[in-house]
Amino acid sequence: MIIERGRIEHVTVTKHDILDILRDRLFLDTSTVDLATPLFSSGLIDSFSLATLIVELEGKADFRMEPLDITLDNLDTIERMLQFINGRTQEKPV
Repeated sequence: MIIERGRIEHVTVTKHDILDILRDRLFLDTSTVDLATPLFSSGLIDSFSLATLIVELEGKADFRMEPLDITLDNLDTIERMLQFINGRTQEKPV
C-alpha cells in the first residue's frame, strides 16, 4: 500500500504475480496456464493450495478476502482473480 497526499493507493496484482505464486509457492507447472485456464474446477489446484494462494494474494494486494469472496467465480482462473482483486483494491480516499 502506498500513502500519498491523503489517498491510499493499493498495489495492483498482475498476471505475472499470480503465475509466480502458482509456480514458486504452489509448485505448479505454469507453462500451459493462461488467463482462462480453470485452476480449481480442473483439479490443478486443491483446497490446501487454495489457502496458500489466498495468503499470497492478500499479501501482494494488501487486502483481506472475506469467506464469501472465496468462490469459483472469483478464483477459478487468473482472469477472474485479476478482475476480483483489482476491483477490490482500486484507489480509495482516506
